[in-house]
Amino acid sequence: MGLWDRVQELLQGNRPKVKETFSLPDKDFEANKGNEIVEEEHQDERYLSTIPGAFPTSRPSSPQIVPSERVERHDVPTQEFNNRRDTTVLPIPSLHTDLAPHLHPLVSRSQTPAFVQTTPSTPVRPPSQRTYQEFKDFDDPWAERYKIYERFPFGRPVSAVQLVSPQSKPLPADRIDSIYRKEWERQQKAKLALEGEQGRPVRIRPQGKCVRLLSSDWSNRVSKAMYSSGAVAQSPNGDALYQKDVITCIKPFAWLNDEIINAYLEVVVRYLEKSTEKGKGPRYHAFSSFFYSTLRQKGYDGVRRWAKRAKIGGERLLEVDMVFVPVHESAHWTLMVVRPADRTIEYFDSLSDHGISSKVNTIKKWLSGELGANFVDDEWSVLSSVSSQQNNGSDCGVFLLTNAKAIALNIEPTAFGANDTTLLRQKIVAEIMNGGLHGDFSPIDSTGTILL
Repeated sequence: MGLWDRVQELLQGNRPKVKETFSLPDKDFEANKGNEIVEEEHQDERYLSTIPGAFPTSRPSSPQIVPSERVERHDVPTQEFNNRRDTTVLPIPSLHTDLAPHLHPLVSRSQTPAFVQTTPSTPVRPPSQRTYQEFKDFDDPWAERYKIYERFPFGRPVSAVQLVSPQSKPLPADRIDSIYRKEWERQQKAKLALEGEQGRPVRIRPQGKCVRLLSSDWSNRVSKAMYSSGAVAQSPNGDALYQKDVITCIKPFAWLNDEIINAYLEVVVRYLEKSTEKGKGPRYHAFSSFFYSTLRQKGYDGVRRWAKRAKIGGERLLEVDMVFVPVHESAHWTLMVVRPADRTIEYFDSLSDHGISSKVNTIKKWLSGELGANFVDDEWSVLSSVSSQQNNGSDCGVFLLTNAKAIALNIEPTAFGANDTTLLRQKIVAEIMNGGLHGDFSPIDSTGTILL
C-alpha cells in the first residue's frame, strides 16, 4: 500500500486491517490463497465484538428450508406457485365430523350446484349477486328442521327483521296497537268506570276528616255493650250478636269475627237498596264470609245454589249492580267487588295486592258457572283499585268493612287511613246496634255533606 492510500484511509477513519498469518503446509498454500481475504473479515468481526454495542457487519447465515409436502392453492397459478421456493404451504386439514359437509354455505352434501362449478365461460358470481332461488336449491339439512315448527299451534317462527325473511310480508298498520290492544281496552274500561262515564257518579274525597265523629250518647252505649251479658244487637237478617262478638270489633288490635263481617256488609247492602230505585229483583248483594272459601275448596259445585237463593242466579246476575265478596285467606281479610252489569272486578287489600290474579280467577270460575255461555272472559276487566293501608296485623277486617261502605257512598277508599281505625271500630258496632245507616248514622247530613 502506498503512502497516498494510507493517508486516504486515515482521513476516512478506516482502521487498517491486520492480516493474520497462518502456518500452512507448502502443499496447501496454493489451495488456501482465496481464504486470505476471508480471514481478514473474520479478524475484523472479532475486533468489533470486543466493543460494547457493536454488531458483526457480515450477514448471518439463513436457515435452510425444510422440504415439505406442497399443496397447490386454488387461487394461485401453478407456474407462479412453483417459482416461489421461499414459501412452505401446509396441507389444509379436513374435519372428520358429520357437520363438516355443511359448514360451507355454498356446497351441497350430494353434489355441487351448477352455478358453483367453475368453467372458463361461466365465471362465479359473488353471493351478493345470486338470486334467492339459487340459494334455495342447496341441500340444507338445517332448513328441513325448521319445517317442524310449521306443525306447532302458532306456526313457524317469524322474525321481525326483514333481512332474514325470504319473502316480504306486509306489516300491520299499527304494530303497537296489535300488541297492546287488550291492555289498552282494559285500561280504558277501567277509566270509564272510575270516572263515572258509564252512568255512575264519580267517587269523591271529602275535605278534612272523612269519618264522622261518634256522639257521646252512642259512645256510652258502645262501651256498655262490652260488659253486657245478653244480646246487644241484631243483624239485618235477624241474627243476634252478643258481647263476645262485638268485643272483637271494639277492642283495639282484635280480629273481627265472621258475625261482625256478615252483619255489617248486610247493613251496607240494605242502605244501597233503600237509596236506589227498586227494580224487578235485587240489585245489590253481599255473600257471607264462607262463600269464597267454599268456592276455592269445592269449586262452583260447592256454591251452585248460593246465588239462586239470593235471587241473583243465572242470567239475572248480569242485571245486578254490585256484589260484595269478603275474602278470608291466611288470617287476612280482603274485599272483592263484582259489578256484573259493568263486567268489572275490583279487589281491595289493605296490606298489599299480592295474589290478586289467583283470587280473580277463582271469582271468574263462579261467574263462568253461573252465566254459562253468557260469560265471555274478554268482556270482563279487573280495575286498578287502591285501598288504604293498615299499619298493623289486626285491622284488616276494619278496612274491609270501611272499604265496602266507602264504595257504597262513592267515596274514594283512600280517603281514610290507619289513624281512623279506633273511631271506625266503634262506629261499626254502633251502626249495627242502630239497625242500619239511618238516623244518627245517616251518611248525608243536613248540609248535604257525605262522610263515612
